[in-house]
Amino acid sequence: MYYMNGVMKRGGGKRSKRRRRKGMLEELLSKAIYADDASAYTVIYRDRDILKELSLEEFLRLSENFQSIPASRIVCIKRYGTEIYYSARAKKTSVLNDEYNDE
Repeated sequence: MYYMNGVMKRGGGKRSKRRRRKGMLEELLSKAIYADDASAYTVIYRDRDILKELSLEEFLRLSENFQSIPASRIVCIKRYGTEIYYSARAKKTSVLNDEYNDE
């Protein structure tokens, strides 16, 4: 017996196995690291109350492959200076326009 949608079912009915899809950020970073020139990418991330900008290679070294700096802190990714990724949180709060451009 097992529960499905709050209802107890009998037997070994098929349970849907959900495969986790890669998010846009994960897909972009995977491409940048393994299929493209990683030195072409720049990462802007939140460090407490300020934004920091590093090359992707330096960011990966500093974050120890996202162990010390989680991917959720990434605000923007640029490739050859062109912005190719904004986090949804940055869009809502316009973090880049307010804080980053003031420096």
